[in-house]
Amino acid sequence: MGYYVRVNNKTTKKYEAVDEKAFKNFLAFARGLKFQKLNYVDGDNCKETYYDTPAHLLTKSGIILSRFEEGSNVFFKVETATSLSKILNKLNKEVFVHKVGYGDKLSDHAFYIKDGITSLYTTPFSVDLENIINSAIPTMEVVINAQVYEVVSGTGMRARVALENKHVRNFETNRKYKVQSMTLKLTGNTELYANDFNEFNDLIQKNCKDLMPIDESQYDWAVKVTKPIIIEKKPKEKKKAVKF
Repeated sequence: MGYYVRVNNKTTKKYEAVDEKAFKNFLAFARGLKFQKLNYVDGDNCKETYYDTPAHLLTKSGIILSRFEEGSNVFFKVETATSLSKILNKLNKEVFVHKVGYGDKLSDHAFYIKDGITSLYTTPFSVDLENIINSAIPTMEVVINAQVYEVVSGTGMRARVALENKHVRNFETNRKYKVQSMTLKLTGNTELYANDFNEFNDLIQKNCKDLMPIDESQYDWAVKVTKPIIIEKKPKEKKKAVKF
């Protein structure tokens, strides 16, 4: 059986590095702050693999299905697409999480995942959802190797800072993408320290110009950066008739 986790989109901020010195510059900036203290925590490695049918039946229905691996923790995850959350004007969204064994396959847990999907939607599905889940295959994976820090402010605000080396592989387009990124997540009392968290992010955007804010889910971002490259063919020039 799985469980539901409520995710607040305002308590997580993501950035993409546009310069190879972005991490070095951020650390120098953070360590020089008077009212915030930066502490190193640990390294962290994880992998998220996204699933869909060859006809994209899940994502077309607004369903994002993935398998998340972090150390000994392995679980399947179901969430609504970002576009659907915006249409419904949801600041908080629920994510269904179903813990599994390391060697377990998606088909081993199709019944529970089906229940998780149907519980997220008020409109019943008219298709055989369990059969669709069983036919889903890996479409993309995101591997993250991160160095994790904690920021503590004088007011008591705490935030997790992950400096990430991110590798994306899209199995459908056969494209890969590698980038450095940063993820900030407010921890503790999110309502009490929301303003402090926003002020800290304002400081980052003002002083760290080589970190570009990303207002997308990881799935949407990964799809965008691994889209197939379309090469436009130049139209052939018509040969002018030679007059004699």
